[in-house]
Amino acid sequence: MTLCFRIILANPTPHRREMTIPLGVSLGGGHGRATTQEEVRIDVEPYSRIGVLFDNNGFKIRDVRSIDDIRVDEIEEIEIMDIGQNESSIRIIDDINACDLDGSKRTRDVFRNNGLSAYTGIQLDEGRRMGGVMLLSQLSYLRSQRVGQKVGLYSPVALNLRICDSPDSIYNLVQNGNVSLTSCVGNGFDSDGALQLSVQNNTDRDLRVRIPQGAMFEQAQWNGKQNLVVTNEEFIIVGPAQNQTFPLHASCANGSAQAPSGDVMNVTPFIFNNLGDTFQNQDSVWQSFDGEGGRSARL
Repeated sequence: MTLCFRIILANPTPHRREMTIPLGVSLGGGHGRATTQEEVRIDVEPYSRIGVLFDNNGFKIRDVRSIDDIRVDEIEEIEIMDIGQNESSIRIIDDINACDLDGSKRTRDVFRNNGLSAYTGIQLDEGRRMGGVMLLSQLSYLRSQRVGQKVGLYSPVALNLRICDSPDSIYNLVQNGNVSLTSCVGNGFDSDGALQLSVQNNTDRDLRVRIPQGAMFEQAQWNGKQNLVVTNEEFIIVGPAQNQTFPLHASCANGSAQAPSGDVMNVTPFIFNNLGDTFQNQDSVWQSFDGEGGRSARL
């Protein structure tokens, strides 16, 4: 049984910083859990976070270049997957094989329906453009097709995702009702207007809205088109009771599918961790999501 644990290093400053994870740091709660067996030093870019992965013995996992490099703990009989758990795991889907995952409605429905029943801790609200299950189901569907991968639903950690905990992030502001997404549209890729957001401030004060680097926006419908990831952190100020529309630079997250074209998108609670050079350009984003040979997977 192989477990994978993650520690997040955050650099909130405008300068590149070398950050250290000391020897002996606990990698999870509970008796007998692993601790780090070595001191790890990482250079973290300004205003960014990096997820550092450790194996179940407490040693840093090196050369993680894509989702596929993240090792998982196989869990066959589990019925639910709590997105808040900081473990890399998979819920095996027994009644389908990788060769069956051809982008057909039948196989999409298997993953989406399993995702709706398995993933817990995600607030879904179509009217408020809040999602997350579709994203997890689709990324699991794609990883399940790639060489050497198992077929099933993967946990957020196994998909290189973390939950956004910033109170001023767009997801959390939508969730608590301070702002509303009146429009969320994907149109193109690797461009400043690939994601267009209209935000309504529901309060009587100025609000700063943060869109973190790595913020994930999912397709509202499983239409065979790509999800989007924000490549640069952005901040906007929306005045009291005002509605503001603004473009965001976003890249497509799955190289085997078509780019969004005027598609309705949902905001999700998930952030894709920078694997070192993930957000340099569109090709590096695809490398981080799809790995080697991932362009043949069908969404």
